[in-house]
Amino acid sequence: MKKLLLTTAALAMMVSPAFAKDFTVKQVSDPAGDKPYYFSPSNLTIQPGDTVTFVNVQDDMHDVMFVEVPKGVDEMIMSPMSEKEGDKFSYTFTVPGTYKFHCHPHEALGMEGTLIVGQASKPGETVKMDHHNMGKKTDTAKTAPVKGIPATGIVNSIDVAGGTLNITHDPIKVLNWPKMKMVFTAEKGVDLSAIKAGDSVTFTLKDVGGDDYTVSSIQKK
Repeated sequence: MKKLLLTTAALAMMVSPAFAKDFTVKQVSDPAGDKPYYFSPSNLTIQPGDTVTFVNVQDDMHDVMFVEVPKGVDEMIMSPMSEKEGDKFSYTFTVPGTYKFHCHPHEALGMEGTLIVGQASKPGETVKMDHHNMGKKTDTAKTAPVKGIPATGIVNSIDVAGGTLNITHDPIKVLNWPKMKMVFTAEKGVDLSAIKAGDSVTFTLKDVGGDDYTVSSIQKK
């Protein structure tokens, strides 16, 4: 019995967040090289609970978009567009299976990769994420209030001085957006002083053109 208890405790420690690891994937630009744009490494195996940080290693335009994920992932995983050396995007993976990703600006040049969490997915156990239709308004957008598009979510981080918020928003049907983490800029005059990381918020998005949206109002739930 004592041996069984020790074994159970050991297994619990193995899956404990305290044993989670951090990994780094570099976003590389090498126009003069054989492969001008690539992720390093482009193939990586981790365990559930581990975190991967994508790092732009020079001043160039990159993002990371996960275009195929295991069933059970309930949000679209994508980073903001990065243009500066040192820009980072981190995500903690909890659902086991195979994830495929690419850099949208350099997709045609083969900047792509595969991430396996735990063990690879079997055929039929993954779904493709439709990034290309994201942000295209559905017919219901015609009835959206002129003042903006209502949304809800949780604030991950906030830069009051810079006027930006990192928010995991709930699905926004009018924009054909699933639940995902995004960085928004608040319009001038929007008071962010009462908002902090971890807050559940309601906010309004304003379409400023070019598939870009700003926060025109925000408040705690």
